[in-house]
Amino acid sequence: PSPCTPSHINLFYPIRCPTDGDHLIWTEENFRLTAGNWDAQLDISFPSAKEGMHEEKDRFLPYSTMKMPHEAPADGYVPTWHYTATTYSPSTARDNAGFFLRTRVKLDGKGDIVSANYTKIIGDFRLDARGFMMFASYFNPVPNDRNLEFDPKQNLFPANFPGAKVSDP
Repeated sequence: PSPCTPSHINLFYPIRCPTDGDHLIWTEENFRLTAGNWDAQLDISFPSAKEGMHEEKDRFLPYSTMKMPHEAPADGYVPTWHYTATTYSPSTARDNAGFFLRTRVKLDGKGDIVSANYTKIIGDFRLDARGFMMFASYFNPVPNDRNLEFDPKQNLFPANFPGAKVSDP
């Protein structure tokens, strides 16, 4: 068997496999995995009360460097989100939408939020029916700080981490 199996191929940024003269060995199984008709669904849910996603459509500016507001909204979060994808129809991922996430929520005795962390995701979740998902997120580790203005000098990932050199807000 080839060491470059379809599960190691990034379907959005194809690479050549280092086997068989730098090409993927096209067995019937590999062909079915890469060219077959596949359906997929992704359900995103949050474990705690008042956690969730907020879709940002109205204030999303696809033509701007600052595509989304720098501050996450205080309300409007839903606890579940559903996606579907197929390999035999055009992608449903949108470039003109983004999301805010509220996670790590702690509540007081009355059910009011005492502490929460916020994240923004610019663009839609990219879901491939063969099992690949991609999204870019910006997480603020400071509890209750809804400011999600990205400062590349304060990135939490080490400089040598793949993809850590980010410059977009």
